[in-house]
Amino acid sequence: MKNEASIPSRREAWPDVARGFCALAVILCHIPKSPDALVMYVTPFMLPCFFLLSGYYTRNYGGHLSAYLYNRVLKELIVKLLFSASLTTFSLSAIAGLLLHPSAIPEWIYNTLAVMFLKPRAIFFSILILCSVSFIVINKICRDKPLPMLLVGTAAAAVGLTVSRSRIIRWWSWDTALVCLLFFLIGYCARQTGIIARFRFRPWHALLSGSLFFASVTGSALLRGVEKTKIVVANNTWGFLPLTLVFLVTGNAFIIILSHCLPASSRLTRLMMYIGRHALIYFMFGGPVIAYLAYFIGLLYKVSHWRILQNGYLITPLYLLMTTALTLLPCRLSDRFCPALNGSFRLPPDLPRKHPRICVASCAVCVAAAAGVFATAWQGRIIPNRIYARHYPVHGVDVSSYQGTIDWSALAAQDIDFAYIKATEGSGYVDERFAENWRAVSVTDLYVGAYHFFSYDSPGQTQADNFIATVPMTQKALPPVVDLEFYGDKAKHPPAREAVLPQLRILLDALEQHYGQRPILYVTDTTYLLYVYGQLDDYDIWYRDVITDPPEGDWTIWQYTNRMKLDGYDGKETFIDMNAFMGTKEEWDRFIKKTS
Repeated sequence: MKNEASIPSRREAWPDVARGFCALAVILCHIPKSPDALVMYVTPFMLPCFFLLSGYYTRNYGGHLSAYLYNRVLKELIVKLLFSASLTTFSLSAIAGLLLHPSAIPEWIYNTLAVMFLKPRAIFFSILILCSVSFIVINKICRDKPLPMLLVGTAAAAVGLTVSRSRIIRWWSWDTALVCLLFFLIGYCARQTGIIARFRFRPWHALLSGSLFFASVTGSALLRGVEKTKIVVANNTWGFLPLTLVFLVTGNAFIIILSHCLPASSRLTRLMMYIGRHALIYFMFGGPVIAYLAYFIGLLYKVSHWRILQNGYLITPLYLLMTTALTLLPCRLSDRFCPALNGSFRLPPDLPRKHPRICVASCAVCVAAAAGVFATAWQGRIIPNRIYARHYPVHGVDVSSYQGTIDWSALAAQDIDFAYIKATEGSGYVDERFAENWRAVSVTDLYVGAYHFFSYDSPGQTQADNFIATVPMTQKALPPVVDLEFYGDKAKHPPAREAVLPQLRILLDALEQHYGQRPILYVTDTTYLLYVYGQLDDYDIWYRDVITDPPEGDWTIWQYTNRMKLDGYDGKETFIDMNAFMGTKEEWDRFIKKTS
C-alpha cells in the first residue's frame, strides 16, 4: 500500500471544475447543427478526461474486493446510472405510451436497460463500469504499484489500438474500453503518487498547453481538411495516431491546468464545480433537454421563419445557456430529495462498508430479470422500440425472398401503409421473388417501392443498370431505395470513403434520372457517419436502429425492429422488418405527392 500522507484527505476542487468543463463540452457537441469548428476544438475534452478524473477519485478500499465492488461499482455507478436511465426513458411520449398500452411495460424496461448500456450517452458509463472492474483485477495483480499498473494499462491500450487500427471511426466496444482503461489507471496512479497535488500550475502553463492544442487542431484542419479533422476528433479515432494522441495530451492537459489556475472564489469556478459534482445528471439529462429545445426552436422557426434560428454560430450559445440552466433544475431537486445522485465519482470514505446480503440478492435478481427481458426481446416476444414507434401513425414493412410466399392482402390488413420489396443486389443479382411480389402487391392499397442492396465491389453504373432492368416504372411507386450496409468483412475493414462515394453517386444519379425520383438512402449508424454525413445530406434517410429509438435528426423512415411476427408469409425467415415514417398522416400524404 502507498503512503496515505501523499493522498489528499479531502475532496479537491480542480477535478470537479475539470469535469464541469467536460460536461459542457458534451452539451456543445450534441447541439443540432453545431459549427464544424466548434466540434473540432471541443470534442477531445470529453472522453479521456472523464476517465482520468474517475481514476483519480478511485480508492481500492485496502484491497477488500467485496467492499470495492459494492461501494464503487454497485452503489456509485450502477444504481445511480439505472435510476437516471429510467428517468430519461420516462419522456412525455413514453408516459403516454405506457398509459395507452400498459402491456408495453416490458418494452419500457428494455429501453431503460438500452439507455443504460447501449445509448451513446450511457455507453460511456458502461465502459466506466468495465474499467472499474478491470482496475481492481489489475490493482491486485500489480499489488498497487503504479509502474506495473501503467505498464499493464499500456499493454491493454496497445491491444485496443491494434483492434481498431483498421477502422475509420472508433467503435463503442472492447477496444475503446481498453484505451479508456489506460486513462483510468493514469488518474489513479497520479493521485496515489501525489504528482498532481505537488505540482505548482501557473497561468502560463495553461496558455502554453492551450496554444499547442489549438495550433495542432488548426494545423490538421489546414493540412488534412476540416471534414477529416472533424472525424478524427469528433469520434476520438484511435486509428489516427499519433495525431489523435497529440489532441488528447495537449487538450486534456489544457483543461486540467486551467482548472487549477481559475480563482477559487470566482463565480465561473463555483459554477463549474457545481456542474462537475452533478456530472452524471448533466450527462444523462443534457441530451433529452437538447432534444426538447430543438423541437420547440424548430416550431418557432416554422412560425416565424427567423433565419437567426438556423445560424449555428448564433444559436449554439443559446442552446448551451438554456440547456445548462434547465438542467440545473434536476440538480437542485437531487440536492433536496436525492443527494446520492450528486457527484457520480465521489471521493469514497476511508473505511470500507460491508455489503448487506440483501443487496447481493437484489443484484442477482436484477441481473436475472434483465437477462430474461433481453432473451424475450431476442425471441421477438416483445418489440423494444414499439413503445416509441407507436407515436408514428404510418408504418410499413420491407421484405425479400426470405419471407417466402406472401399473402399481401393478409399482410396489408395488419395496420400496414407501405411496403418495400428487395429487387436487386450489386451488378447481377435479382431477388427471386421480386417479380411475384411486385405483381401481387398491386391488388392492395399499399404504397410500394423497391430497394437495391449496394455492393462495394461493383461499379455504380452496372448496379444502376441491374436495378433499372428489373424494376418497372410505376406511376404511384415510392422512390427507389439504396441499402447501404456492410457485408462479409466490410464491417471490420470498411471501404474508404474516397472509393465508395463516386460509385454511390453514379448509382444515385442514374436512378434519379431514370425514375424521376430522388432515391432514399437506407443507412446504419456506421455507414451514415462514413459515407453520408456531410456528403449526401440532401437525400432522405431511412435509418436502421433496432435496439433503441433513432437519434434526433433529419431522418424520413426508421426501421425500428427486424424481429416482428406478422401473419401472411411462410418463408424460412419467421421475422419481418418493421418501419415507421417520421410524421403524421398529413405529412405522409405530402411526402407521397412530393415523390410521385
